[in-house]
Amino acid sequence: MAQPEEAPTVTETAPGPVATGRRGLRWTGAIRPVLAGLGAFLMVFGLLLRFYAGPRLIAAPAGFNITVTLTDPRASYFDESALTTRHGVALTYNDTIRGDAAASTGTIAVWDQFTVLEDLKRNIQLIATFQRTAFDRHTGELTNCCGASLNDDTRVRQDGISVVFWPIGTQKTTYQVYDTNTERAWPASYSGTARVQGLLTYRFTQRIPVTVVQQMPGVPTVLLGIPGTSRNIVADRTFQASNTFWVDPRTGVPVSAEERILSYLRGPGGQGSLMVADADLRMTPASQRALAAVARQNASSITTLRQAGPLGGLLLGFLLVLAGTFPFRRLRSVHLRRVRSRHDRGSGRRARGPVRFRGSSRLPGGAGHGRGAPPPGGHSR
Repeated sequence: MAQPEEAPTVTETAPGPVATGRRGLRWTGAIRPVLAGLGAFLMVFGLLLRFYAGPRLIAAPAGFNITVTLTDPRASYFDESALTTRHGVALTYNDTIRGDAAASTGTIAVWDQFTVLEDLKRNIQLIATFQRTAFDRHTGELTNCCGASLNDDTRVRQDGISVVFWPIGTQKTTYQVYDTNTERAWPASYSGTARVQGLLTYRFTQRIPVTVVQQMPGVPTVLLGIPGTSRNIVADRTFQASNTFWVDPRTGVPVSAEERILSYLRGPGGQGSLMVADADLRMTPASQRALAAVARQNASSITTLRQAGPLGGLLLGFLLVLAGTFPFRRLRSVHLRRVRSRHDRGSGRRARGPVRFRGSSRLPGGAGHGRGAPPPGGHSR
């Protein structure tokens, strides 16, 4: 009789104890105070950036360099060299601005401006002005320090705000805007909004009435149209303007401008007149784009200092403080106890020793007997 083959033995091992990870816990305990301290620092940094550093950093740049151009292709003016009035000529108004970083301070910016109105084709200058401005870097208010002058005359008082820099956070109100031709400030009133080069701007309009700006001796009466024998007299040069400014309210950058100017020579008592200049000057698209780029860059910096920086510091700091102070280790201990409890309950139902199966595993399907094994229910024949 063939001996039954030994049945295979399958040994089931009870699960071992769950590792506690004491070294990892000790490392976590050491790093948590660092995280909490770093988080507190970032939260304080965010608050300081928003309420202390930000307002001081958001200011007009001390170093600045740009040339802004306005043109009128159909202007009129009196050509002194030819003693004739020219009509339908192109006049160009260039305003070159350069910041004097060395003369500027943390609160005051000093900028130099050279403006010239000229007929480029004939190389004739109608108006040329040099202005040194000193103004508050936040509000744009002009001050008479730091060598502020007009045509190198420091006795000229400048007040209001300059046309080249408006208050950061421009409001829908009326501002006193300084005019170099009349040497005084005139009100510029809010008159609506408009989009310029994709930016939403506030529009301000300024009316400068007829103002005597210069007395010119030796003017022949014949040029003024005064009847009688020609003689030389002292004539008054008058100036008037209707100006429109489009300002980015976030940054105070004037994105566009239009200046409708009219200047005359008039005799004593208003007798006679001679048109000196008549032009409707509008900023070129290239200058608009350049100023719009400056406005966008400044607005991005303001947003970072006022919102993104402070909020990012507060949020990241809060998360780090939470990671450094919240009792995650206690939650881990509770989780380990639950795992051990389930493990203990499960180990009571499993066999502790090896499990033996009788019969052979050679037949597929677990027939349970070998060649020499007797058939079920009987003996071998």
